[in-house]
This record gives sequence, C-alpha cells and structure tokens, in this order.
Amino acid sequence: MADETDFMDLYGKLRLEPGCSLEDFKRAYRRNVAMWHPDRRRGSRADQLAAARLQRLTAQYGAAMDFHRRHGRLPGAPLPVRRTEGALTEPGIAEALEPAIPAPKPAAASPIRAGYTGHARRWWLVAMAAGAAILAWSSWPADPAPEAEARPVSAPSMERETPPAPVLALGMTPEDVVAVEGEPTRRGEERWEYGPSWIRFEQGEVVDWYSSPLRVLHVGATRPGR
Repeated sequence: MADETDFMDLYGKLRLEPGCSLEDFKRAYRRNVAMWHPDRRRGSRADQLAAARLQRLTAQYGAAMDFHRRHGRLPGAPLPVRRTEGALTEPGIAEALEPAIPAPKPAAASPIRAGYTGHARRWWLVAMAAGAAILAWSSWPADPAPEAEARPVSAPSMERETPPAPVLALGMTPEDVVAVEGEPTRRGEERWEYGPSWIRFEQGEVVDWYSSPLRVLHVGATRPGR
C-alpha cells in the first residue's frame, strides 16, 4: 500500500524530522500508540477512527523498522559513510567508490638549495677538522726545559763543631778541677775524692790523680804520665 511506505506521513504523525535517532523514533511511536489505543476512546465512531489510524501507524512503523534492519538507518536519514580500504563506501543501498586521493609528492629539492647544502656541509667538515687540530695542538705536551746542570751544593752543616771537652791536666788549680769534674764527694787539703777516684794537689796545683772505672774522671789516662 502507498500509505504504508509514505514515511514522510509517518514522520509527520510522530512529529519528528528525518535523521532523528532510533531511540527518539521508538519513543514517539509508543507515545502515539498509547494516544490512539481504542481503550482511550469512547463511542463507536471514535473507536473506528482510532483503530484505523493505529493500524496504519503500526504498518508504517513496521516498514520503517524493516528498512532500518536492511540498510542500517531510518528512512530519509543521511547515508552513513565509512572508509573501506582507502575508498568511501555507503552500506546498504549502493556503494559509491571514490578514488583515493594520492598523497602529494614531496617537492623536488631545488638545485640551488642542494648546492648550498653541500657547500655548507663541506665548510662544516673543514671547521670540525680545524677544531680537532687546534684541540690536539693545545693538548700536546710542551718540550720539557733542559735540566740545569746539577751542581753539587754543599749543604751547610747542621752540626756545629763542638769544642773539645775540657780534661784534667797536671798543674790545674782547684778552680779548674771544679770546672772539669765538679764538686768532689770528699774535699781534703791535698786530696779530693770522686768516689773511688781521686785527685792530689801540691802547693795548689794538680800533681797526680787516679781514675777508677767505677767513676771515670775526665782524663786521657788512668794515671798521669811521669
């Protein structure tokens, strides 16, 4: 029937525009079914009109849902477009294949720019080589200065010559003996004793001594030479 496929009449009854969502389409249909259901009408004439209107609405709705199952969209909705293997495809009624737009080829390098690039590269290599040479030259160890001839330098002697220790000698006075040997352990008029050692005087001068190994006097020999 013509009215069963008059989808614009269906959209007018549902107060929708082609391209509405499927959810809005179903919601509007249910609202109209509830409004035109015979249970909501009173009177024979009204019941007949409501039943006829509901029957026509249901037939149009069924045709629209069948269209949706076959084509993936509601009647009058814009064709969905998807890309398949580089081409645009419209599923359902027809496939409109469009040739893939070739990717733009990279512009050929200008010979002037290419020559400039090669020239700049050569200059860059020369600059790098010069920098490496300067760095190597600056890091090269300098020639060591000739060592000065080693001259023997006599270091000043840290030890001072100590004067010879005074020793006991014949003819010394008692003051000289005290300066050499120190105070005796026993002092007599003519004999001084330093433990087992002794020194003898005559007329205030040393004339003899004895140096014991137990208490050695500052002398060169145990007894003075005669």
